Amino acid sequence: MPRPPLSVIYLKKAYRFAFSPSGSQLAYIGGRDVTVLDLGTRKPLFAVHPIANPSQIDFSPDGRRLRVKGTSGRTIVLDATNGQLLCDFRNQKEGEGDEAFFSACGRYVVSVSWRGMFSVRNSETSEMVFVQSYTGCQLTSLSTTADRRLFIYSVGGAPRSPMGLTPCTVCLHRWPNPSATAEELPKEWTAISGLQVSPSGRFLALIYGTPPVTLEIYDLKRLRAVAQCHWSGSPGCSIAWSRDEKTLLVKGKDCFLVYALPGLKVVREVPVEYPCFVRFSPGEDYIGVGSWKKSFVIPTECLDEFEKTRKRRA
Repeated sequence: MPRPPLSVIYLKKAYRFAFSPSGSQLAYIGGRDVTVLDLGTRKPLFAVHPIANPSQIDFSPDGRRLRVKGTSGRTIVLDATNGQLLCDFRNQKEGEGDEAFFSACGRYVVSVSWRGMFSVRNSETSEMVFVQSYTGCQLTSLSTTADRRLFIYSVGGAPRSPMGLTPCTVCLHRWPNPSATAEELPKEWTAISGLQVSPSGRFLALIYGTPPVTLEIYDLKRLRAVAQCHWSGSPGCSIAWSRDEKTLLVKGKDCFLVYALPGLKVVREVPVEYPCFVRFSPGEDYIGVGSWKKSFVIPTECLDEFEKTRKRRA
């Protein structure tokens, strides 16, 4: 029996989301609520408001738990089947922060703080098992590889010029040793606004600089840039790699851009009002596009039709 045709799933405002490891569910934050959607039935499993101003979200590797982080830095762990609170880190004193991710084993949560703290906590007890602090620095743009054995983040220091340009370095924290000291790449970038490590950990995509802004692919094995292009977009960068590392999705200005690698050629420019986030699902069956107005979960086989429809409306 032929399967029914797939169609785009329309959501309301969803400014951050995560696909489950199996790719069968989508957790997203929109307004006050955290919602988990079953992509097969297209029905929500639950919607809860567990903390004030939730801003970041991540599934555990087994798909059974959900890590939620708020703008205050407070981090909690929920049951991914019903939204029940399992653990509250009560860590607001660490300050506002960027992303947080489960480790490969799911036992730990790795996080960065705008107050210069890289931390590893036990996901069941909230016990701090490792911390590395950077005085006078802001840590942002935490990302991890597909196997969650490499965590990368940017370290921004104080401005060094009269124009207020901020030099940034990039640090690598390797797993499974949660207490290992981070390595620093031998290069500085000016004002990093977004970065994402590739699934294998071979490459790093960065957006940096003040206008004109640059999108760069940096080879972590050879320690050099292998591709660059001009990038024009609104604040709040979001970058996503395909599994084969031949395609890059990047949030642009009123669109999301699809780049072909290694040359960083734009092969698609799909109009979306107020985009803020973009991701592939683990199996790349879907592309999720978050927006401050209306968000979409697009089956990859429907991308051509979705692009045509959006361009007609634009």
